[in-house]
Amino acid sequence: MDATSRHPKARTVALIGRTGSGKTTLLDALCVAGGTLERPGRVEEGTTLGGNDPEERKHVASLKIALAPVWVGEDELTLLDTPGLVDFHGEAERALDVADVALLVVAADDGVTSDTVVTWELARAAGVPVVVFVNAMDAERADFEATLSALEALVGPSLAPLEMPIGAGPDFTGVVDLLADEALVRAGDGVRHEPVPADLADLEQRVRASLLEAIVVGDDQLTERYLEGEQPTMDELEAVLGHLMSEGRIVPLTIGSATRGVGVDRLLTLLDEIAESRPIPALERGEPVTLARDPAGELVLRAFKVIVDPYVGRIVVFEVVSGTLRGDVTLVNCRTRSEERLHGAGHLVGAKLVPVESAPTGDVIAVAKLASVQVGDYLAARGRELAPRPSAPLAPALTVALSASEADVEKVATGLHRLAEEDASLRVRADALSRRLVAECAGELHLQVTLERLARRFNVTASTEPPAAPLFETIVGSAEAEGRLKKQTGGHGQFAVVNVRVEPIDPASPLEFVDAVVGGAVPRQYIDAVRHGVEKAMAHGGPKGYPVVGLRVTLYDGRAHSVDSSEQAFETAGSMALRNALDQRGTSVLERIMAVEVTVPSASLGEVMTDLSGRRGRVVGTDQDDEGRAVVRAQVPEGELARYGLELRTLSGGRGRARVEPSHLAPAPASVLTR
Repeated sequence: MDATSRHPKARTVALIGRTGSGKTTLLDALCVAGGTLERPGRVEEGTTLGGNDPEERKHVASLKIALAPVWVGEDELTLLDTPGLVDFHGEAERALDVADVALLVVAADDGVTSDTVVTWELARAAGVPVVVFVNAMDAERADFEATLSALEALVGPSLAPLEMPIGAGPDFTGVVDLLADEALVRAGDGVRHEPVPADLADLEQRVRASLLEAIVVGDDQLTERYLEGEQPTMDELEAVLGHLMSEGRIVPLTIGSATRGVGVDRLLTLLDEIAESRPIPALERGEPVTLARDPAGELVLRAFKVIVDPYVGRIVVFEVVSGTLRGDVTLVNCRTRSEERLHGAGHLVGAKLVPVESAPTGDVIAVAKLASVQVGDYLAARGRELAPRPSAPLAPALTVALSASEADVEKVATGLHRLAEEDASLRVRADALSRRLVAECAGELHLQVTLERLARRFNVTASTEPPAAPLFETIVGSAEAEGRLKKQTGGHGQFAVVNVRVEPIDPASPLEFVDAVVGGAVPRQYIDAVRHGVEKAMAHGGPKGYPVVGLRVTLYDGRAHSVDSSEQAFETAGSMALRNALDQRGTSVLERIMAVEVTVPSASLGEVMTDLSGRRGRVVGTDQDDEGRAVVRAQVPEGELARYGLELRTLSGGRGRARVEPSHLAPAPASVLTR
């Protein structure tokens, strides 16, 4: 990879960390340092770039990604401030998917909490290099030594402090930059460069020597020169530091105060100097590829977020994967194969869309009025076939059924689907069993905020209750049955006779409909109508009221009338024939079994396995991942997972993750039928 592709003009930084660590304040401070803002906003007044919609002000927390570009010379960094609340970590994961670097913000007065650990693990799972910023060094209870010790325990020997504090708590005035071998002291509205204070000089030299040794080992020539007594330059150190960080061999640590602006300017320039661009994993024509960041290459965009703005409408946020976007262009959506005209592209600065004339590789731009573009879509020249790599979805923490007044049902459905477009953690589906909407959420607070947004933005309310257990029916053996429709209503009547043989097959298989009619007993033009009638009867439910699955239906005979037969008559007769067969032979009730893969700290393994057994789960294997965490593979009935994500958080201290996908259908025990 050449220097241009490693370090293009535009890169993306995701701010991650627990709620209360000061990410939103830091976003504004970095924007002031980079010239995007004249002055920072105040969280308590709702004037910051992030955390300012009504629900965020109500809950005093960021609930969605806030974006803003900043410039360091000619270079651009797009900052993505992410929510720290675990219910909204879907937004953090979406930001990490496009981030070149993650900036883990840790408050010096709170230190490393379980939420800090979870956000660190999110970045590690995404393969994103991390820079740590210890914030709130000026807080009354700030304890840098304790915070550093906790971070060393979390990160390990790869943690590399690049700065030392000058003063502590309210007396915190600046930092010692170990790379530059100088002090940066806040003076009025600016930063003054000074020699290292005398009382820190000896310690600074020892710590700096250890840091330089840790960095120069990343470059053989630099190591040789260093051993010969030559001091590397700042540019050389930062270049090697960037490589080591991208490879995960070093996690740089910086310090400061977002509220005072101390250490923020240096943090911004450091990010610009060491942040390298990450290639993008994708599928091309169905095969795994890695898309290089090529500023001179063909223009390729990837949609990673949708925002429904009350004034502008639907806005799609793109990452420029390669090439340069200039003016209005027309590209092809690789998923739909339809052309999309990108008009009026701009940068999002908080909620404001600022037009841009061009956007280079690595930039993040927003475009309005793209109704059919979804998150994950690639836009490119015609002929490219790009798609995101698939992954099993995470188990929802909470699943609920929603209901509303008859007049509002459609509005609720429309509103929830609109919210799900922009909310990574919200999934909405229609439940075939209860004929109601089901929402899959990331937690109780996420559900509460979703209902608040639904009321504010779409002026409708919905109530919730536990979802119905997803059950199905299948026939217990073979049966032959007739469906006969004969009605005379004056004029043309309705006449159709259908004879079918119904047999059980694999419940996971789709309906097998076999046309075995000979001699034209059922005219050709009515065969499809019989099939449609069978499908409708299966969807409507069997004798026990559940959708019917796993059938082979053979149409082998019937009768028609030259005047009174019709497609509608044969469709009705087909439905009647299936219902008669099910009533005659009887059905068994099935439940869906899910393949569940749970990843937790090894200390939580016993509790997790006990909990899975209590959910009628069957553990099929255990293993360890590369990080030493326990991985449990189990098969669990879907009806036992409605609140599994919430309870897994409790069992694992917030560090457990579960992925689920359908496995098979199995007979449901009597206890399930009587719930």
